[in-house]
Amino acid sequence: MIYFSSIESYKKMRKWSIKVFLNQLSRLRLVSKVNTVTVTLTIVSVLLTTLITKSHVEQSARPSTKQALNLPTTPPVLPVQVFATSSPKRAFNSPTTPVVLPDWAITKSLPIPSRQVRQEDSEVVYNLKTPPKFRQTQELQAIVNDVVNLTAAKGLPKKALSITLIDAKTGVTAGYQQDTPRYPASVVKLFWMVILYAQIESGIWKNEKDFTPYLAKMIKESDNEAASFIIDQVTGTHSEPELESEKFKIWKNKRQQVNRFFQQAGYKPINISQKTFPIDYLNLPEPKGSELQLLSNPISNWNKITTKQGARLLYEVCYAGQAVSAQASKKMCGWLKRDLNPKVWQKEPLDSDGFNPVQTFFGESLSDTDVQLYSKAGWVSLSRAETAMITTENSGATYILAIFAEDSAYADDTQIFPQMSRLIYNRMTSRNLKSLSKTKIVTK
Repeated sequence: MIYFSSIESYKKMRKWSIKVFLNQLSRLRLVSKVNTVTVTLTIVSVLLTTLITKSHVEQSARPSTKQALNLPTTPPVLPVQVFATSSPKRAFNSPTTPVVLPDWAITKSLPIPSRQVRQEDSEVVYNLKTPPKFRQTQELQAIVNDVVNLTAAKGLPKKALSITLIDAKTGVTAGYQQDTPRYPASVVKLFWMVILYAQIESGIWKNEKDFTPYLAKMIKESDNEAASFIIDQVTGTHSEPELESEKFKIWKNKRQQVNRFFQQAGYKPINISQKTFPIDYLNLPEPKGSELQLLSNPISNWNKITTKQGARLLYEVCYAGQAVSAQASKKMCGWLKRDLNPKVWQKEPLDSDGFNPVQTFFGESLSDTDVQLYSKAGWVSLSRAETAMITTENSGATYILAIFAEDSAYADDTQIFPQMSRLIYNRMTSRNLKSLSKTKIVTK
């Protein structure tokens, strides 16, 4: 059966059929002994072909119910998720560039997330426009000061340290150099998770579950490959060779939408557009190509977050439950929960860089307590960072703690974060128990 896409195609075929018929007839006339039956069959054959073709052309020229419903008469369409999306704004990206997956994702035959139709260039904004209103207190500040003194007593540089402490239930706060932007290491992955859920809640993605394996590895294991994949999907970019000036401007603008998401909500200054390295499946032990261009020359645009911003975001996700939506906040906080049972976290395999989300961080010194810990930590050779919510059952205390230490001395000291965490835990729970005791006396 022959199908034509237009009346013009049909007309061309009809002319060709008639021409073939006339040529055939001429040849037949040259034969001295012509088989009358052969001539007749030839004529009938050509006429039938013409009539059938005309019928199908007329049908194809009119929209049909089957075509509208994309039933079998419609030609098959290639799955969108197999290829990187393309638009006039990103003309330099080939529409046939395949999405590159980490080896572990290929081994598990993970599906490739795909966007809804006409959502290729959608950009979302954070639903919370202003910071929570906290008030400073000397009582809490004394606790922070004791932490700073602890680091100084160990000979660690105070200049490289930033701390934010929030009593979530009372809304009081204190800090040390908490407005200083610092390299957050893998704490940045908490921010990327929030942007992804904002896109999911906005209906940009077809299937939330397609991201589940990547979220699990990015947050639970702090995996750089999963994080790279997610940031590519969120921004509609991918790590490329060095780009020409105009193409790089377009690429950079799309990548920096992760900054705009938070900047418009009062998270200023902030930079979270850089990937975390190494990224083995892309053969990027360090920034190259477009990733290196994004760092500027000389290199100056590393990710920068303040401890006040890290503490605020965790407060909005896990305590207030207002980040993106109540449902999304609950899911995100679930990803951040850490099991402090030593039988569990001591058996957790370290990644290739020796990273464990509990060991050498806040949770290690809290394993013998009754706390629930929700955290995201990060560690590189020149920095150690963590932001966490700690809530206790017996004392009823709930506090947010963010500490960024941007110096190799902190990165190398495997006990300083557990020690700072335990000091704050002892003071916060003691403070809360005294408050409860006073309340009971007043009640009587």
